[in-house]
Amino acid sequence: MVRRACWLLVVFAFLGVPACAPEVRVDTSGHVGDGVLTVLVGDGPHRQILEYAAERTGSRLSIRIESAGADANRRVAHGTADAAYFQHIPAFEGRTAQDGITDLAILARVHVVPYGLYSRTYTSLDQIPHFGSVLVPSGQAPLARSLYLLQHARLLTLNKEFGGTSLADLTVTDANVMDSQRHLTITQADPEQFPEVIGAVDAVIMNPVTAQENGFAPATPLLREPAPRNPYTNVLVGRAGNAADPRLVTLARQLESPEVADYIDAEFAGSVIAANPRRIDPPVPTSPDTEPGEPAHRTPPPRP
Repeated sequence: MVRRACWLLVVFAFLGVPACAPEVRVDTSGHVGDGVLTVLVGDGPHRQILEYAAERTGSRLSIRIESAGADANRRVAHGTADAAYFQHIPAFEGRTAQDGITDLAILARVHVVPYGLYSRTYTSLDQIPHFGSVLVPSGQAPLARSLYLLQHARLLTLNKEFGGTSLADLTVTDANVMDSQRHLTITQADPEQFPEVIGAVDAVIMNPVTAQENGFAPATPLLREPAPRNPYTNVLVGRAGNAADPRLVTLARQLESPEVADYIDAEFAGSVIAANPRRIDPPVPTSPDTEPGEPAHRTPPPRP
């Protein structure tokens, strides 16, 4: 069972170099002329990655970059912008469903802001003890991502595989836990409370921002979410009917290219990872002390 913890009691519940080619122009504020591709972009990594990719298209591609507002998907659907790059897949699907937009499609899968498993006490997954305690962020989506990460670490087993984007896939809870190989105690708390309690747990799952705020390096977690098939991939979207537009095809291919993947790895040091990485993290080996088949909801035996 996963419960919210009251921290007053501290009670744990079980459970780049610009391209020289002059034909490529990235225009962030100027006049939009014939053939200019207008892309609405989020701040931070989205803008940096898009500008890097656009300058390296190697074709006569002129892009105007504008900040994406709350109406970005509607603007693309209505034709006042050509594409948008500011949201991950669940946000895109949720927003378009809410707004009744049915004619947008994913053109490129670009980057992930990965959750990671960190510890101040242990340096490998094998060292996390039986009956260990794991702190995870509060909220439905953070809990689901944390449980999938613990499954990826072979510390528990869910009845769903990582990668789905349905509501059921994105809202897994302790009810989806089939096996608990280490009998972990999992506690949710608001990330703002992490500094107060992080020293009392064996491991903690966080996004890169929270990790940095708590003194961890996002580049070196014990384990992080895999990039391939990650449902929280940030995507470039455009009108489905324009998917074959040569300008959009060129931009999409560049955003998914090995060159951009290398740039993301070098520029963001683990706080952002490429959705199409050149290097795939090796699979997590089965620990010799794993006990497959242990029922998740049985009463755990007492500590020795």
